[in-house]
Amino acid sequence: MQKAIFGKWLQRGGLVALAMTGLMTAGCGGGGGGSSGSSSATSSSGSGNAAPTISGTPATQAAVGSTYTMTPQATDADGDTLAFSIQNKPSWAQFNTTTGQLSGTPSAQGTTAGVVITVSDGKASASLTAFSVTVGAAGSSVAQTASGASVALSWEVPTRTVEGATLQNLSGYRIHYGKNQNALVNAIEVPSAGLNSFSVQDLPAGTYYFAVRAVTATGEESQLSNVISRVVS
Repeated sequence: MQKAIFGKWLQRGGLVALAMTGLMTAGCGGGGGGSSGSSSATSSSGSGNAAPTISGTPATQAAVGSTYTMTPQATDADGDTLAFSIQNKPSWAQFNTTTGQLSGTPSAQGTTAGVVITVSDGKASASLTAFSVTVGAAGSSVAQTASGASVALSWEVPTRTVEGATLQNLSGYRIHYGKNQNALVNAIEVPSAGLNSFSVQDLPAGTYYFAVRAVTATGEESQLSNVISRVVS
């Protein structure tokens, strides 16, 4: 596992623009994260309505004291508002019904089986294939995924605007990444103001570029941070 240290905060635009402070790459897996791959999903649809789709490759391993995060990707051809639900949620985890994010920090070893994340447009639904999450001892190797590697990113949590005022309405972050540093075509929402790390999972071999921006509750965004890269093999 390698770790690279990057710059400190930059003051640009209306918000403090954050800079990546760390990046780690493991040959396989990580503590969980936004999933760019897809797994098979089941769906049901009512007549005349396109069922939503959902994809993602959840990490199946975690470690005591390490953050686990998984956010599926879902779309709806009709543009309907989507809501998420979960069956057999691990007792140590939280679930966001708006984004479908499953996250938490386990405090004890154990296995939760039959976890199913479902998305619905109110008329039809689709579900990821059921999966299990096994929590190992602290410091154990975590998160074997279906394929590829994970890249763990970290940054500093902003506290002030560029004018020096206390930043009171920070709502989260948006990670942008891709294989072209001038076209970061993928995005992952991190809906937690206090979170300063995230693992992007299931990346096939190649060179990837990453940047992050801060987002406020009123929709304001900082400029992108510095762009960092990592070769995944």
